[in-house]
Amino acid sequence: MVVLAVMGVLVSAALPSMGRGLADRRVAMVARDVVSLFRRARYMSLAYGRAHQVVYANDSGTGLTNDAWAFETRRGTGGACSLTIFENAGFSLADLDCDDANNWRCVDYLYASTFDADTSDNDIVRVDGWDDTSFCYEAGSNNQVFIDTALYSNWQTGTSRAGFGFIVYREVDGAATGVARKVLIPMGTGTPRILQ
Repeated sequence: MVVLAVMGVLVSAALPSMGRGLADRRVAMVARDVVSLFRRARYMSLAYGRAHQVVYANDSGTGLTNDAWAFETRRGTGGACSLTIFENAGFSLADLDCDDANNWRCVDYLYASTFDADTSDNDIVRVDGWDDTSFCYEAGSNNQVFIDTALYSNWQTGTSRAGFGFIVYREVDGAATGVARKVLIPMGTGTPRILQ
């Protein structure tokens, strides 16, 4: 009985730290999945000979229908990064429909709800970037093009040569908690990676 009582005390003392460890692991998993999504977009542009656009959207200011943030990868009809091959001049946050079987253009996605086992609580893993942003991988090269309000036809312009970062963290009741991860999406021929 004494041994069982001691074990019970030890287990109850360890549970909070185990819970935090699992939550931090979920943050690391989301960061890895974001990196993998961008790498798959690059590989698909090479494999299919078509440009692939990665769209990032978050809920700040405009509102997503079911998600706090979302990534979608869309396949173009040609090899170069231009608005015409994606047949749109932008994207609608309310139209996140990669799970729609009729949407052949959307080939990959990552939604916040994928990592939220209990949607009734106020515990969510967030991926925050600078506003809603699009990226494009041209076919036949490893070149990544940064897009803000328009697709750049030349990835070597000064505007598109830097990089882009995302912060992945856990939010509980509107406050950041636990360990955060930084994801870097470099422009040009760089490889997406986790910085910490």
